[in-house]
Amino acid sequence: MISQRSTSARALVIISTTVAAFVLLLATAVHAMTGGGPIATVDYRVHAGDTLWSIASDAVTPGGDVRGMISTIEDLNDLPSPVIRAGEVLQVPSSLEA
Repeated sequence: MISQRSTSARALVIISTTVAAFVLLLATAVHAMTGGGPIATVDYRVHAGDTLWSIASDAVTPGGDVRGMISTIEDLNDLPSPVIRAGEVLQVPSSLEA
């Protein structure tokens, strides 16, 4: 019979592996999206009511992954959190008109 501790440990390993695989997949998608080279960017001044999701939605190609674009914008700007403020200037991929 498998103990409760063993079952919990097994579940933790499975969850950790799944999360790690997702992060790796997301990083691969971002790398593929950028072609592996430098990303052409433009300055975007954050307006009241803007969110990373709304900015990324405008920057991503139709049918593209908004979550991947959010990650790209966070990486380009070394954002410690997804919180942005009006007046802040962000580097965003050049597909977005500033």
